[in-house]
Order: sequence, then C-alpha cells, then structure tokens
Amino acid sequence: MTSSQLHIDLSALSDNYRTLHSLTGQTTKTAAAVKADGYGLGMEAVSSALYKAGCAIFFTAQIDEAISLRAAFRNKGYDGATIAVLEGLRGEDLALYDAHRLTPVINHSGQAEAITAYQRQSGKHLPAILHIDTGMNRLGFGQDSHYLLTSDNNPLKELKLCLVMSHLACADEPENDYNAFQLEQFQQLTAPFAGIPRSLCNSGGIFLPPSYHFDLTRPGIALYGAMPDPATDNKYLKPVVSWHADIVQIRNLKKGECAGYGAMFTADAPTRLATIATGYADGYARALYQPQHNKIAKVEIAGKIVPLAGRVSMDLLIADVTSLSDAELQSADKACLLGSHYGLHEMAADRNTISYEVLTGLGDRLTRLYDGADAS
Repeated sequence: MTSSQLHIDLSALSDNYRTLHSLTGQTTKTAAAVKADGYGLGMEAVSSALYKAGCAIFFTAQIDEAISLRAAFRNKGYDGATIAVLEGLRGEDLALYDAHRLTPVINHSGQAEAITAYQRQSGKHLPAILHIDTGMNRLGFGQDSHYLLTSDNNPLKELKLCLVMSHLACADEPENDYNAFQLEQFQQLTAPFAGIPRSLCNSGGIFLPPSYHFDLTRPGIALYGAMPDPATDNKYLKPVVSWHADIVQIRNLKKGECAGYGAMFTADAPTRLATIATGYADGYARALYQPQHNKIAKVEIAGKIVPLAGRVSMDLLIADVTSLSDAELQSADKACLLGSHYGLHEMAADRNTISYEVLTGLGDRLTRLYDGADAS
C-alpha cells in the first residue's frame, strides 16, 4: 500500500444515487456519469456499486473508458447496462461500438452519416443518442446545424435513436436566466422527436424545477458527494471520499528556523512539524499553502486540526503540530487531508477551482480503498 490513501464509501455513493433519483418524478430515470475514471475514484468500483443501487445507464467521455467498463461488467455478470460515449464516434470505431454494445452520442452530421453507412453495410442497426446543443456551444448539433434536424436531408432519419439530450451550461447557478433559455430551446428543438426519451439535466439540473427533468437525468459530481452549486445547502448528499496519508517524520524547530521550499515558513517560537507523505504529484495542490493570500489548508491529526507549514512539494507536505501532545503524536501515524474537517468545496475554493477538478486530479499513486456494503 502506498503512503497516501483515498477511502471511498460506496454505501454513501449508492445512497446519493438513490437520493438524486428520489428528487425527480417517478417516470424519470437516473443515469450516472462515470467518466474520468469515475471522477477520480475508480470507474469500475463506483460503477459496480451504482449498478447494484439500480443504475442501468452509464455515460463515459471516451470509447476506451466505455470498453473497459463493459469488460468489467461482463466479468461481474452485469449484462443489463447501457454504456454511452459522450464524445461520439470516429468512423473506424463503429465495429468496436457494435462488438462491445456501446451507444454513441451523435454530435454532428458526419457521425450520423458514418452510422448510417455502417448500418447499410452490416445490416445492423446500432442504438444512438442525439445531442442537440442548446447554448453550450461545445458538442452537439448547434445553431449552425439545427436546420438539419427537420430537413428533407435529415442525416438522422435512418438512426435508431434511444435518447435525445442536451447539456445545461449554468445549472450550478440556479438563478441564472440562461437555464430557462436552454430549457425553452430544448423543448422546441426536440419537438420533432416525439416518442423518444429526452434528457437535459446534469447534477445541477436535478435541483432545478421538475420541468427540467424530462425522462432521464445524468448526475456526475453530486453522486460523489459534492453539490454542483457550493452555495446550496449540502443536506441531500453524503460525503463519499476522504484522503489520508502517512506521517513519515516529526522534527523540532527552534525559533527563527525555516521549513520547506523557498523558506516560506519561519518558526516564531519553538515549533514541532510533521512531514506527511503526499504532495502535488498526488493532486494536493501547491495553491493550498498561500499565506500571502491567507490561504493555508488544514489537516487533521489525532483528532485535532492543524495548519500546513511551508510549501507543498511533489511528494511531501509539512504541518505544524506544535499544539499536539507527545502522547497524541505517538498515537498518530496518519493525517487526514480531506474529510469532515476540510471538505471538497473548501479545498476547491482554496485552490480557486471547483470540486470536479479536485477529484479528477487525484493521482494514480494514491491507493483507493473501498468501504461500505458494495465494496466486494
């Protein structure tokens, strides 16, 4: 086991899935975004737990992720899952989509034409999801191609569409008028596809009014315990991840001695420091120690909250443990870096980023340990 570990509570993850599902109508299904290795927590483990919790539709970003997930599900005997790929397809990948029972998201006419050609050649009809861009201007049939959705030369006519989707740009800002604009666009642009299920909501959209929910929601970050809008009360969700690392050395400084790169920490009195075995190579950002901006992250050791002391380096960080007794230090072999004392939103705010980046930036060196009823 490495010196730095993530504890991932799969029971909390499953509870979050069921909670998010309960917030939408009885006829609305709930999928799961498990891209970027399950938001950094391990795609196979989190997807298996979500499948057991009742999830049957999973979204990845790329085809390699989807192939890996399908293989994991086959090994476990989970045959009922739909696995969709948000970036869509390249023509040369179509045989892989077919072989692994993957569902491409169609983002432009070229992808639709590629599937049509494959179907004519192979005699097989692949399921597909249509992505209509309603204002994100990132992926999907955008303003410059909306006319194709109803034209006589509609490239979608021969496709076996199982879902029509779009993506909200400002769902993490519930009061933003752009949400209502996109909802209106989505309602208008999906009208020609009557009878095909529709999906608009990501995590943030689930907390918008029911008119946004349609037939399927696609939560991501909320599954993993973080509200998409940090200002929103987090009463609905359970924390899923905590981060612990080994304490590898204790040392004493005299007044005036310095610690860390750049000698940015200077002891203003006799001080005791603990060196902790994790750093920015593991995803613990250097931005978490910026005393010049009053940003100094806290860690928990022996039940007490103590501040960092000096710059975060590649493999190590230092904490000021002067407030701990000898007995407390002797009983403590680990520090908690992310947990109840210092949550995802707080760490993200101190890094001037979002919780998504914190989770997906967690390094490969971290040992991922799975707790809870679904950890088998």
